[in-house]
Amino acid sequence: MYNVLKYLKTKYTFMQKKIIILVLASFIRMSGQVGINTTNPKGVLDIVSTTSGVIIPRLANPGTILAPVEGMMVYDTTNKSLRYHDGVSWSSLIVTKLTKPNEGVVKINAGGAGAGTKPNWSNVSANTTRQVTYSLPLVYATAPTTSWPENSLISDVRIFAGNQFLENGVLGQVHQWRLIVNYTKSSNILSQDIRFILRNPLSGFRSEISGVIPSGKTSGILVYNFTTIADGISLPAPLGTGGGYILEWVASDDITTISIDSLTRISFHKD
Repeated sequence: MYNVLKYLKTKYTFMQKKIIILVLASFIRMSGQVGINTTNPKGVLDIVSTTSGVIIPRLANPGTILAPVEGMMVYDTTNKSLRYHDGVSWSSLIVTKLTKPNEGVVKINAGGAGAGTKPNWSNVSANTTRQVTYSLPLVYATAPTTSWPENSLISDVRIFAGNQFLENGVLGQVHQWRLIVNYTKSSNILSQDIRFILRNPLSGFRSEISGVIPSGKTSGILVYNFTTIADGISLPAPLGTGGGYILEWVASDDITTISIDSLTRISFHKD
């Protein structure tokens, strides 16, 4: 008798579960919507709560996901940011400790092995053009001075390749280039200037800025600011057919020494 009652109870419980599953399945098929804490869902999934929230997958590095798909979302525990995959790469959904997805600052202090070397020249005659180049690897300023845009890599080829300077890889993005220069020269009666030229050898784009040395000045610092907008002729493949910009300088008077203290590329946020 006991075994019979146990069998009937088990069968009844099974039938209850089966009925519930069938009802739920019918509801989902009919409405195409699922509600949690609500009987009237307003979307495919509608979660209602006044005391708690939703927790999505938490990863220290979303890049470890082997086959991300467009629209996938995770919480980046390293950078404390919601991240989404746009079909190509991971970006930030909101602004947090990271910069906005495509904005950032990259400051080059020097180049070459060891402590690095700043580009420098000695005893350059007036009206003689010199090109600014760096030895690789580049030496960057530490964070937070340097804060790479998310779609850039911490790699020399993302800002300097083939002795040319590259914008961040976002079409239409505005960039500011800040150049700080140290110089020495013999005393001059009249004011002199040192011109720096940023140009694109493919498109013909050319921007010249003069730094004026007052009369009697024999040493000092000059600051130059250039503005560029990334386009298909300045960005390399796959976004464009360009190779970046050449940076040159020429002085109206003989120069004893010139050295590039730093070159900073500022990538402004682009919606």
